[in-house]
Amino acid sequence: MSRIPGPSQPPPAYLLDGRYLAMEHLARGDTSNVFAGSDTWTGEHVAIRILRSDRADKLRTFRIMAERLFGLTSARVVRAMHTSDDRLDRPYLVTELLVGRGIHSLGRVRWEVACELTRHAALALRDMHLAGLAHGTITARSFFVASSAEGSGARVKLLDLGIGTRGATPRKDLVALASVLHALLTGEAPHRFGIIPRIPNAPPELPQALEGWLQAEELDTPITAVDMAKGLRTIVDPTGEDLKPRDQSPSTTGEIVLPKLSRIVFGEEPKMPDD
Repeated sequence: MSRIPGPSQPPPAYLLDGRYLAMEHLARGDTSNVFAGSDTWTGEHVAIRILRSDRADKLRTFRIMAERLFGLTSARVVRAMHTSDDRLDRPYLVTELLVGRGIHSLGRVRWEVACELTRHAALALRDMHLAGLAHGTITARSFFVASSAEGSGARVKLLDLGIGTRGATPRKDLVALASVLHALLTGEAPHRFGIIPRIPNAPPELPQALEGWLQAEELDTPITAVDMAKGLRTIVDPTGEDLKPRDQSPSTTGEIVLPKLSRIVFGEEPKMPDD
């Protein structure tokens, strides 16, 4: 779990619903405090999100986001386990505990890594869109790069399904994801005039595709999450030589096989091997 700066908060001094023990304060989000904890019945490590006492105005939003998570089962979406209210009538949500980093904390990365991370993020959105849901508020903070248990790769997880704000559509989600890709490639948000900065060593197809995705809403261009994922795969590996046989079909685990020996190393800073 990535740590977001904020004042430390004490965890509840009791078992939530007689089962979940909140221990270490990990993050202070916009609407909730996040704790590392455990399921005392199973011994599983969990993350516990509790609505902040000063954000009662977000009560409905918190409940909707929690309920939507329980409506979708996907290896690419954080696994929801339990939701209820604590003794102060604050809603809380128990999910699997992820180890790794939020995409927003990676900064600028190599273009192959940016494309592969975004491809898997697009596949997470695909799973959500196939369930008839649109997020509505996608940002880099919506995605988490979780290290695998074996240490050989990583998985991109969608941390929430949004609340389906009015006017939310799958295409708007993908335009927002294109903005995340832009930030990974350039270290900054898209320019308001639509100018794509030079991307070192990237093939010309990448800025062309990125420009099209960023303008999809404005130009009323049809696009799906599968379209984006396939486009990114083709840009990274136009010959298909980097694909292993098991990569030919959709992954059931969401595990990333980063191309060209690219790796995300989870430490103080993301590191890449020399070309």
